[in-house]
Amino acid sequence: MDLVPEFRLFCLAVRSPQRAADAAVLRRAVAAVPNWACMTDGARRHLLAPQLLAGLQACGSAHLPAAAVAELRRQTSIAMRRSLAQIAEIGKLSRAFAEAGVRVLVFKGVALSAQLYGDASLRGARDIDLLVDPNRMAQADAVLIEAGFRRAVGALSPRQSATYRRWIKEFQYIHVASGASVELHHRLCDNPHLLAWDFDTLWAERDEVRVGETVLATLSRRRLALYLCVHGAGHAWERLRWLVDLAVLLREPGSVEAAIEAADAAGLAPAMLHAVMMAHDWLDLAVEGRHLARARANAQVRRLDRIVAHLYAGPAWHDMPRRDSWPGLLRYSLWARRYRLALKSDWHYRADQAMREWFTPADWNTVRLPDALFWLYPLLRPVGWLVRRWQRSSR
Repeated sequence: MDLVPEFRLFCLAVRSPQRAADAAVLRRAVAAVPNWACMTDGARRHLLAPQLLAGLQACGSAHLPAAAVAELRRQTSIAMRRSLAQIAEIGKLSRAFAEAGVRVLVFKGVALSAQLYGDASLRGARDIDLLVDPNRMAQADAVLIEAGFRRAVGALSPRQSATYRRWIKEFQYIHVASGASVELHHRLCDNPHLLAWDFDTLWAERDEVRVGETVLATLSRRRLALYLCVHGAGHAWERLRWLVDLAVLLREPGSVEAAIEAADAAGLAPAMLHAVMMAHDWLDLAVEGRHLARARANAQVRRLDRIVAHLYAGPAWHDMPRRDSWPGLLRYSLWARRYRLALKSDWHYRADQAMREWFTPADWNTVRLPDALFWLYPLLRPVGWLVRRWQRSSR
């Protein structure tokens, strides 16, 4: 993979924990006068400004440009304010769900930050992610409505609602006053053949973390590595932050071995081996030679690596193309889809993944059909796509 010097410096600076030997290497790399605009763009794309700023400042280099440091501080301040707002919001929601008797697991975001780093505000987050029992979605919906949230997708017909839940793992809610975003999940993955974990099992095994003044239930540590891998891989590792999180977890003794064993049992060995290989190559995760040899010899891992190269080689590592642009079309509609399809060789998974390409709620607003004609939407999928592309280009 053609990794530019700026990306290698970026990876070195965001490693956690930093080693004493890293400081000298960082100072030499900083002194080589990298392209600082792409460094700050990369921090924004990968949501790693706090880690990048801390790593760069810790090395003690006299060559850090003031403008780049100021921009990273600005991004860090925004992330910190968002995290603090989420901590307060999660505290209120946790009490509301408890009063309603609805069990909820809080994952990713500030809960993951507390679980991995011991600091709920360190890892900035955009959404509040909640997992509830699929049979209690109506009660959870009522709790959020009472708390001032509204569904982003709007009202759905009975057929639309059933189809939406079949293909999409969560409903997004937006607070009418603050704009805070909550994603209410009824399963962890859009494609249920990736992780077949039921809520009762996850609840029985749950860990607890303190976020602000609230103790939250979250995913157990024994499940966390495979979930973080599947989540990052489901997005074709578009954000390096997901790999940084996984690498932090896998630095614990015996964690790499346990993660690969869990992936083997779930039929996700290539996905985990690729993640472990990247974490070793980019973030210096200690991995036994036999695991690296297995990864590099696996044809499916090599295929996944070639796809990720399109997201990280050259300037692609820091670019943030608009989804309606040609580069965005390649990244999100071609490479990300190919990566997801290659994650698992199980035919049930691949058939489900191929079928879901013919479904999107956006078509329901582009071409409105009654429930009796709902079966026509897969046939109209290309029409809806073309209409939306035309609408965006004419703005």
